[in-house]
Amino acid sequence: MGTRPSAVLLVAVLCVSAVAGSLSGVATSTDSATSAGAATQTEFHGVTPDTVVMDVQVRENGSAAWNVTYRTRLDDSDTAAAFRSYRADVANNSTTYSRQFVDRMTGTVRSAERATGREMAARNFGVRAEVREFPQRYGVVVYSFEWTGFAGTDDGRLRVGDALSGLFLDEKTRLLVTWPDGYDAATVRPEPDERRTRTAVWRGPTDFPADQPRLVLAPPATGGPLDRPWADAPLGVGLAVVAVLGVGIAGGWWLRRDDRASAGTDGEPPEPPEDLLSNEERVLRLLERRGGRVKQKAVVDELGWTEAKTSQVVGALRDQGEIESFRLGRENVLALPGERQES
Repeated sequence: MGTRPSAVLLVAVLCVSAVAGSLSGVATSTDSATSAGAATQTEFHGVTPDTVVMDVQVRENGSAAWNVTYRTRLDDSDTAAAFRSYRADVANNSTTYSRQFVDRMTGTVRSAERATGREMAARNFGVRAEVREFPQRYGVVVYSFEWTGFAGTDDGRLRVGDALSGLFLDEKTRLLVTWPDGYDAATVRPEPDERRTRTAVWRGPTDFPADQPRLVLAPPATGGPLDRPWADAPLGVGLAVVAVLGVGIAGGWWLRRDDRASAGTDGEPPEPPEDLLSNEERVLRLLERRGGRVKQKAVVDELGWTEAKTSQVVGALRDQGEIESFRLGRENVLALPGERQES
C-alpha cells in the first residue's frame, strides 16, 4: 500500500500530542500539522517542561524502543513542590497517568500501519517521574513503549522514518534516532543537527517535509555500494583502505597486549590508553580525575579540542544523562550526576 502523506502527517501530529496530553490529563491533539508545535507546550500540576527528548532506539528486527523524556528545572520552591505532588500521583497510580498516552499512541501506531501497509503494534507501556540531583535539580517524566514494525526491513537494511513523515518539532523538542550496532547510516535525510556514533539528532524548531525524516541503515557485511564508500574507487585505493584497517586492528591488538603485560601484581586491569577511548569516555575520565567537576574550557585546553567539538561531545553526554552543566559566573561547568533526590 502506498504512503498517504495526509495520513502519515496526522500520525506525526498524534505522536507528539499523545505524549503532551498525557502529562496534563487534558487531550491536546490538533487537526493540522501547523498547530502540532503546541502539543509540547504542556503542564503537569502547573509545571511546564523546559526540554522534551524523543529517543527512538531502532532494533534489527524493525521494532523500536521509545522513550519520551520531559525535563523541568526545579529552581524554585513552588515548582519543586508541584513536581513532587505529580511524582507522588504517578507512583500511586501510574495506570491512570499513562492511560491517555497508551490510547493515543495505540491509535497513532494503527494509523501508521494503515499508511505504510506494514504490520505494527504498540506494547510494554510505562511512565515514571523522578527528581534527579545534578548541579541543578531537575524533574523528569519518562513515557516509554515498544513500537513493533516501526522500521521497514529489506535485504538486511532498515528503513526508518515513514511512520514520522512531516513531523514537527518545536523549539523545546529534540528527536534522537539510534540504530543497532553493526549498521551504517547509508542515507540520513534531512541532514541532522548532530551526528553521533549510531545516532542522528534533530533539534527544533524543525518542520520535516512530507517524505522526511528518512534513514536507510545497512550492515557493513551486506557488501552493497552504500555500505562501502570506496566500492567504486580504483582497486589500488580499495586495497589501501583495507591495508589501513588491517594496521589499525593489529595496532589495537598490540596496545591491548602491552596493557595486559604491564598490569600490576594486584590483578586489576590498567586503564585503557587515551587513544582507545571514545570522545565521551575521555570527557568522563577527565571529570573523574578532577573530582567530578570541571570547567568546560578546561576540557578544551586539556584535550586540545575546538570549542565546537567540545560542545558537541558535551551535548551528547548531557542528552544521555551522563553529565550535567551549569553556569558559574561566565564559565560553563560540567559535573557528574549526583545522588537522586528521594524526598
